[in-house]
Amino acid sequence: MNGLLLVTKMVADRKTGKVLGAQCVGPGNVSKQIAQWAMAIQGGLSVSDIMNADLPYAPPFSLAIDHFIATAHIMQNKMKGKLKGISAGAVREKLGTGENPFLIDVRDAVEFEQMRLGIGETLIPLGAIRKRLPDLPRDKNREIICYCKISLRGYEAALVLEANGWKM
Repeated sequence: MNGLLLVTKMVADRKTGKVLGAQCVGPGNVSKQIAQWAMAIQGGLSVSDIMNADLPYAPPFSLAIDHFIATAHIMQNKMKGKLKGISAGAVREKLGTGENPFLIDVRDAVEFEQMRLGIGETLIPLGAIRKRLPDLPRDKNREIICYCKISLRGYEAALVLEANGWKM
């Protein structure tokens, strides 16, 4: 099924929204994703064009909201400043230079026990984030990095923190 943990890097022109490039990796055959990106680039499509695409789907083979379209939504949120991302390499660099961002793993306890980074992260499952606000840094300007397995819960946690006054 195409909904399995695919990771896509998309590049778009900030001014026009035109898609300039994309890479996709993941288990199984990602050729459908690459074919979609190739057609989008060749056709001069923008992020908005892709978001409004109506792609066919069949539950055994793909999700109702295709990874291709979901990636375009994420890019639009980044372009509009609604989503701030940080790469694993950038986090590693911060930790290596002595910066001390507050790292929140918002996965559930089972996922956390199965695999953890071990770099000083704090487990606060997304469902508990509102109750655990007192456990966060009192300095609401301190950098907080929220993450999970595929970023959705990390994004949702960041929105909760931002709504409660933390600078994200």
